[in-house]
Amino acid sequence: MTSQSSTQTPSGQALVEFALVVPLVLLLALGIVEFGRAWNAHQVLTDAAREAARTAVVDDERITEDSVVMVVRHALQRAALNADDAQITISGWRAGRGTAATVDVSYPHTLGWISALLSWSGADAVAVLKTSFSMRNE
Repeated sequence: MTSQSSTQTPSGQALVEFALVVPLVLLLALGIVEFGRAWNAHQVLTDAAREAARTAVVDDERITEDSVVMVVRHALQRAALNADDAQITISGWRAGRGTAATVDVSYPHTLGWISALLSWSGADAVAVLKTSFSMRNE
């Protein structure tokens, strides 16, 4: 008869510990991925607002308010975001030299992986990302 030493784990203990820890680790990993996706979308929005603000302040009669909006929409489409969902507001348009023109962009970002967990808790699975960029009119 062989006796078990105190350093050996009872059979199944490691499996139970693994089963308890893996869901928490996976949830943490999925949260990191979702945060990265949302951060990337916010960076795209900020870049699009900056490009649009720069277009808006250039003293060129051929540039219209619609062409400034299209700058944002093209930037969102290049990043595979639905440009139709974006709310774009331009203020200070052609207000005169030295005054600020501001482009505000808001976008509803759907949380993909975490949305199932959020729906169980009753929370909203859509985060509204907002950014704004201002430049002085030339």
